Amino acid sequence: MDDFNGEEQEGLGVYQVTHINGERCSSARAYLFPHRDRKNLTVETHAQTQRILIENGVAIGVEYKQNGQLKQIRARREVLLSAGAMQSPQILMLSGIGDQHELVEHGIEVKKHLPGVGKNFHDHPDFIFGYKVREIQGTFGLSIPGSIDLLKQIGRYRKERRGLLTTNFAECGGFIKSSPEQKLPNLQLHFVIALVDNHARTLHTGHGISCHVCLLNPKSRGTIKISGPSMDDPLLIDPNFYGEESDLEEMVKGFKLTQTLMQSEAFKSMIKEDLFTANVHTDEEIRQVLRDRSDTVYHPVGSCKMGVDDMAVVDPRLRVYGIQNLRVVDASIMPKVVNGNTNAPAIMIAEKAVDMINQDQASVAFIEKKDKISVAI
Repeated sequence: MDDFNGEEQEGLGVYQVTHINGERCSSARAYLFPHRDRKNLTVETHAQTQRILIENGVAIGVEYKQNGQLKQIRARREVLLSAGAMQSPQILMLSGIGDQHELVEHGIEVKKHLPGVGKNFHDHPDFIFGYKVREIQGTFGLSIPGSIDLLKQIGRYRKERRGLLTTNFAECGGFIKSSPEQKLPNLQLHFVIALVDNHARTLHTGHGISCHVCLLNPKSRGTIKISGPSMDDPLLIDPNFYGEESDLEEMVKGFKLTQTLMQSEAFKSMIKEDLFTANVHTDEEIRQVLRDRSDTVYHPVGSCKMGVDDMAVVDPRLRVYGIQNLRVVDASIMPKVVNGNTNAPAIMIAEKAVDMINQDQASVAFIEKKDKISVAI
């Protein structure tokens, strides 16, 4: 696969990434940092949003905590909430926007009953195959030779901006179908040049490789709930992976396809030990290891979904229903997760939001100008 952004996505290849001059290029680096000197831009660091200030159904500002002190900032036009699929619904609920029964339970004054806040939460359920390899070249790991090579790679990176340290770890992968009957690929693979276990919290000596397989179109839906009226209260996150049996069965197929790939001749000479799936053979054993080890692949969406139904949180212009001057602009507005990584789509949502905000502000300015002319006449 030469171009994953082309007409067809089925196949394997090297992923396109947000990368510049040998370094990851985040949205902050691309959009924010070049404009830090603008007079109309203030960035508050070490600050945590506590709630949105709402008066008479209008968002008028934000309350935040900075260095232990509560502060408020007022909005002249709109408040834009971009805290992600977990904290955007949390902030809405703490501001009095959500299911009224849940809000009252935590002593929060209801500003707007929107039962969809925190619902429809979902992610790509992901399973990782992990293997120790015979040769350390081209991989990250814990070993004396690996540490020596890492020092060399650091020097090369500083001098040439090339080499192993330019990696995004998941450099290649692809999109495949769980069965020929699928119209579009419903599984994604990420190949990693390191041994990944429990989000790298569990370390293994030696060097290894990993291969992720995730389900792209899960039917299961989870929830985001608050446990109290404060940002200090733990957030209750339930992804509900495999809540729908069909998700599990599709992942069983994905497991088998990935296992077959990793047992191919191309990998046999490279792999020394299968850490997690060596004794997994039957469908029931596969189901069990999927239940035990599946986790997030960092693509959470949907908890403030866009739509026109009763469970929608924002309208097609990202405006929160029932509250003026408040929009949500992040992946939480996706009604359904995209069939791939969410980084680029989240940036696209923000780009589109800018266009809509400018259009709406221009429309308001025109109406206000027209009203003034009418009054003057």
